[in-house]
Amino acid sequence: MNIPFLYINITALFVYSLLLFIFLAAKKTPEIRAFLLMMVDCVLWTAGAMLMRLQMWPDPHFWYYVSLAAIFSLEFIFYYFIYCMARVKGRFLVTLFGLCTLALAPGTFSGYYLAPPTPVLRPDGTTVFVYSTVVWHMILPCLLFLAMIIASLSLLQNMRRQQGSHSSGVQMLFWGGVICLGGNLMQIFIPGNTFPFDTLAGVIFAALMMFALYRRRLFRMTLVVSRGLLMLGEGGVCVLLGLFCTNPLYTFLTSRFPMDFKTALTLLSLLLAGLLVLTYTLVRRLVDTLFTREEQQNRLLKGFSAEVSQTLSTDDIMAKLANVLNRELPLSQIYICLSSQQEREYVARYSSNPLVPASFAIDRESPKVHYLRDQSPCLLLREYNATTHAISDWAEERELFQRLQIDCVGAMRDGRQIVGLVLLSARDHRRAFTTAEIGFLETVCSIASIAIKNAGLYEKMFREARIDSLTGAFNYRYFVESLEEQFQICGRECLTLMYVDVDDFKLYNQLYGVEEGDRALVRICQAISLCTGDSGTVFRTSGKVFAVLLPGADVHRTLTLAREIRRRVAQINDVPERRQFKPLSVSAGICSAPYAASSAKELMDNADLATYNAKQSGKDQTMVFRGASDLVPVHLAERTDAIIDRVERGSGSYSNALSMISALTAAIDAKDHYTYAHSKNVARYAANLAVAAGLNDDQVRTIYIAGLLHDIGKISIPENILNKTGKLSDEEFTVMQEHVNNSIEMIRHLPEMDYVIPAALGHHERWDGKGYPRGISGEDIPVSARCLAIADVFDAMTTDRPYRKGLPTEYALEELRKGAGTQFDPHLAALFIQLIQARDITLSSAHPETP
Repeated sequence: MNIPFLYINITALFVYSLLLFIFLAAKKTPEIRAFLLMMVDCVLWTAGAMLMRLQMWPDPHFWYYVSLAAIFSLEFIFYYFIYCMARVKGRFLVTLFGLCTLALAPGTFSGYYLAPPTPVLRPDGTTVFVYSTVVWHMILPCLLFLAMIIASLSLLQNMRRQQGSHSSGVQMLFWGGVICLGGNLMQIFIPGNTFPFDTLAGVIFAALMMFALYRRRLFRMTLVVSRGLLMLGEGGVCVLLGLFCTNPLYTFLTSRFPMDFKTALTLLSLLLAGLLVLTYTLVRRLVDTLFTREEQQNRLLKGFSAEVSQTLSTDDIMAKLANVLNRELPLSQIYICLSSQQEREYVARYSSNPLVPASFAIDRESPKVHYLRDQSPCLLLREYNATTHAISDWAEERELFQRLQIDCVGAMRDGRQIVGLVLLSARDHRRAFTTAEIGFLETVCSIASIAIKNAGLYEKMFREARIDSLTGAFNYRYFVESLEEQFQICGRECLTLMYVDVDDFKLYNQLYGVEEGDRALVRICQAISLCTGDSGTVFRTSGKVFAVLLPGADVHRTLTLAREIRRRVAQINDVPERRQFKPLSVSAGICSAPYAASSAKELMDNADLATYNAKQSGKDQTMVFRGASDLVPVHLAERTDAIIDRVERGSGSYSNALSMISALTAAIDAKDHYTYAHSKNVARYAANLAVAAGLNDDQVRTIYIAGLLHDIGKISIPENILNKTGKLSDEEFTVMQEHVNNSIEMIRHLPEMDYVIPAALGHHERWDGKGYPRGISGEDIPVSARCLAIADVFDAMTTDRPYRKGLPTEYALEELRKGAGTQFDPHLAALFIQLIQARDITLSSAHPETP
């Protein structure tokens, strides 16, 4: 070709076109769109200049005007690019400069500002284009360009002030603009110039703009180059070195240093080999920098994303987040702060060093938090301290960051909402974080923000599902879960349960209304929680009953706690504005496992029974469930008789219901004398068994009365079914089964007889779960019902029935032995058999073997 330096135009056009097509695949942010517009303009500029020099169709002047229009537009597009990078609000100057640039179009395409160059054929046969003298008209676009240059410098200065002098890309933007401007001025004002300074400056300008985007982490460098392209480039460099460097080096060596051909060839080979090794090393390092590190980061990010997507535990997510950061970044310490429930501050929840506990909080109105929310999701302290934002920093927070030696803060952002903060302390405080490391941190924080938010929502739902909305204590559902869990954890260690029941609360609500009752419950719950502290957990198990679960606490400590709770509840009444209200008081019942309960359910039942006895004994006091009493006669029959005697004399907890019990048993006797005698026998047998099993006096009394009332529902059964001498039909048997539910319906209306219901309801349940009415099994059946079931079956077999005579005792015991583990509790069945055989239980007078 007879056009000098045409290869520079071709190279520039190739570079611009390549960047244009590459960035078309990038995520379209405002900065990327502005860069694409700039590349389109550069393609038009370079293509126009090259086609003009080649004098292609339709006319060189046409291509000149295309190139000149692109050059005149480039300053505006550069200003718009900086405007997008600075993220400035307001579009007045952008609109004004755009309109002014459009206004230059008529003068541009008419040659008014700058006439087309003239092609000149030089003696060496090459064609050059010579520009005429610049006319004064050029001052108009120059003034506009000067205004846009000043505006661009103002934006850069604002970026430097807002984001720091070392802010990513600011210096590249500045030098890119200077080089591009300088190249165009040299092209226009150097007389007789034929070298395309403007095109070369444009290539350098485009490269600097691209690197500015890269430093701002708006794209990945692997979008521009690939591993294969780099290796191909390395091969091309090696070929070019061989083609163009061999002869010059050989000439240089033989002319400067006297040596023969073989020596020169050997030295030349060594030099070329060294150049090839150097080239390979440089390319290899570039490949490692661009790809190996990124591939490692991608593997870590993929693994981290998979791990946190499988957990809903905030603590687990924070530990995994710290682990992945430690694997990729040179860190000495990591702190993670999450938004508090009140969302007023970010509370430190994690420290990578257990010896340095996380005990601080960062206010969400902090200038640093505002910067992370409005400017960038990553804050480098070195750069931040050089911005105007640092002037408004709070002294207390500045001291905190200095004390913790924080170098970088990453925001876990969800849109504009910051879920949490990641505070990083570098291993070497003098080393700056690289662009790849900052990009990795931002990506990890983005993944973690979603996981943390999901975990937070789950934990919030989990908490709300287990929190009583009125008092803030845990609810009954969580109480049952926690009790089972703690019972398993404690094993042979002490686990104490205390129920706290508000006395006469129904009357309190009737007197003062539900709202005042709710306020009283809140105050009582606060008193219980304050006394319990970290030693246990407080639950609201029903309307007026609270439970306190105390792992590791014995009965003595729990009694002390109960006294303190009752004292603090009593203090509620001392408030002057409460003098018009009925005094509040509570009754407490305590049971401790494993000494007085062998299962979680038994622990609940026994504590419940102790609470009931506390209320029956005068209220505003504490009762402890202690198992079998040592104060009764040692002999089984004597102890049983003593307990039964107290019940029948109307003493103790059941005195108020004695007359009702007597009336109901008399009604049974009037309708079916067998059922009446059977109930009395079952009650006594079951009471004896309960005493032998080690149950306490309260439990034995409950079992005895349940035995008296367990078949009370048979009053509603037709006499033809009750007294039928043959086998009951399926329909008749179904009617007979209803006597259990009928019994419960009658008992629940008896005053203060609630504690009898579990025993009466479950006396037809089976150990294997095949009983009725609920089909429960094993230790889910209350121990009182298990005692009644054995006594009921034994008496039914050994007494006369309408359809047969009573069976021998040995036969009945053998049936109990066969049913142990299927129909009956195996331990209680064996114990009952032992008691009968040892004659520790007196058989009823209706028994066929009774003398």
